[in-house]
Amino acid sequence: MQGETVRLRRKLVSNMKKLRAEKKITQEQLAEAIGITRQTISYLEKGEYNPSLKIAHDIAKFFDKAIDEVFQYEPILKIKREQFNLSQDQLATLIGVNVKEIIKLENEEFDEIPVFATKLAQQLNCTLDDLFE
Repeated sequence: MQGETVRLRRKLVSNMKKLRAEKKITQEQLAEAIGITRQTISYLEKGEYNPSLKIAHDIAKFFDKAIDEVFQYEPILKIKREQFNLSQDQLATLIGVNVKEIIKLENEEFDEIPVFATKLAQQLNCTLDDLFE
């Protein structure tokens, strides 16, 4: 990957759990309302399933939201950082870089894998392949 233009890997995340809580409905109730299984709702909320456009549209319509208000692609880097409850500042300190470098990385303002990427992957308990395409 070194020397190539690279991108951060992304994962589809949803706000469905929060939206359901606001409406005070269960996964089962949402599933019934849009005609899918409760298990599908569970997988969607955990980011373990990418919905078809129809399902994404139906869910967004149910909540009276645009699709991109319900579903977003987040960089795996950000997801992993948040799993470890680390701010951008904290992560930067742990791997010995300026916070601007972490921000630049999360905003994909780079062409090559940065020199500190190996330390970053180690800190987040993953591989470079987990973080970069």
